[in-house]
Amino acid sequence: MASRLWASRAASYLRLSVFHRGLSSGKSNPQLLVSFESVHVVKDLKYADSHEWVKIDGNSAIVGITDHAQDHLGDVVYVELPEAGAAVNQGSGFGAV
Repeated sequence: MASRLWASRAASYLRLSVFHRGLSSGKSNPQLLVSFESVHVVKDLKYADSHEWVKIDGNSAIVGITDHAQDHLGDVVYVELPEAGAAVNQGSGFGAV
């Protein structure tokens, strides 16, 4: 049971579709089936492991979150970002979703 839960969580993190199906013999032992979803990587975006992205536009940057993050967050009801034109430091946090 624990290995099935671990496999489901790992598949979810990797954006795999996971579903369980009983074996054709009719036994109650489920079989784990996995199918890959397409992953789109947009040119000129830099991605963080935490599912945010940034697009540099001259001295400015546009930030966003990946589809994967949107799917797991559900409805976004709060976003905190610095004022337009404010300086931020590389490697430091500067907002919250």
